Amino acid sequence: MKSNEAEQFIRSALQDIYEAGEASNIAAMVVEHLSGKSRSERMLDAVAFSLEQEQSLNHYLQRLKQHEPVQYVLGESWFAGMQLFVDKNVLIPRPETEELVQWIIDDVKKEKPYVFERKIFEADQTHQLKIIDIGTGSGCIALALKKAMPVAEVWGCDVSEEALNVARRNGSTLNIRVDFQNANFLDVAQQKHLPSLDIVVSNPPYIPQKDKTSIQANVLNYEPHIALFVPDNDALVFYKALIEFGKHRLHKGGKIYMEIHEDLAKDVVSLFEGEHYSVIVRKDMQGKDRMVRAISNY
Repeated sequence: MKSNEAEQFIRSALQDIYEAGEASNIAAMVVEHLSGKSRSERMLDAVAFSLEQEQSLNHYLQRLKQHEPVQYVLGESWFAGMQLFVDKNVLIPRPETEELVQWIIDDVKKEKPYVFERKIFEADQTHQLKIIDIGTGSGCIALALKKAMPVAEVWGCDVSEEALNVARRNGSTLNIRVDFQNANFLDVAQQKHLPSLDIVVSNPPYIPQKDKTSIQANVLNYEPHIALFVPDNDALVFYKALIEFGKHRLHKGGKIYMEIHEDLAKDVVSLFEGEHYSVIVRKDMQGKDRMVRAISNY
C-alpha cells in the first residue's frame, strides 16, 4: 500500500463518522505520522508502506472508528508551532486557544517590548514579567508564552498530577522551562502558595453539566471531564476564583486572560465589572464571544 492509497482507505473507513473534510484531515494526519512526510512531499513522491506501517495504520483505524480523537491515537497535537504529546489526561489544544495566546503576546509587545529583548532584560532584572497558566493541562498555553517570551517567568498549575506529567514531558522535549505545579485552584489555601503576577491566563472548565447531551462523542467519551464540565448551579465557579485570586496575587494593572463559554459572555463580564475590573470581550475566528481580558484596578 502506498501513502495515497492509505489516505483514501482511511477516508472511506471514516466517512460514516466524520464529515468529508474532517475525515480527509484525519487521514492526512495519520499518513504523515506514519510516513514522516508532509502532504506536499507525498504528492511529489508517494511513500510505500511497510507491513509494520500497515499494521499500525489498521490499529489506528480501529481506534478512530470508536470516535477516539486522532490526537490521542497518534499521541501528538500541534499548537503554536509546537508538537506536543497528548493523552486522555489532557484536553486537546484548540486553534481558538492559540488566538488567546496571540492576544497576550500582542499586548505585551505593545506595552513591554523589552521583554522580547534579552540583552536589555538581563541588564535590568526589575523588568521581569511573571505569568501563570491556571489549569495548564498539556502545558500548551504556558509553553507557547515562554517560547515567545523566553525571559518571562512562567508557571503552570493543574489539579491533575497526570496532566502535569504530560505538561512536564512537553516542556522537557521542547527544552522550554516552565514551572509546573500541582494545585487545586478552587482551594483558597492552595492559591496562597502561588506567586504574585503580571498576567494570569486560563482556559478553565466552563461547560454546564446539562450540555453533555450536545457534546460530540469524540469529546464526551475521551477528553477529561474534570477539564470540561462545571455544575449547572455554579457555571462561573472558576471565574469567581480567578477574580479573588487576582485581588490578592495580581500586581496593580495586571491582566487576566480567559476563554469563556460563548453563551456566558455577558455573565462573565458582569461578574468581573462588578468587582472593579476593566473588561474586554473578543470574538474567536468563528465569530463567537470566546475570550475575555480583565484588567485589575486594585
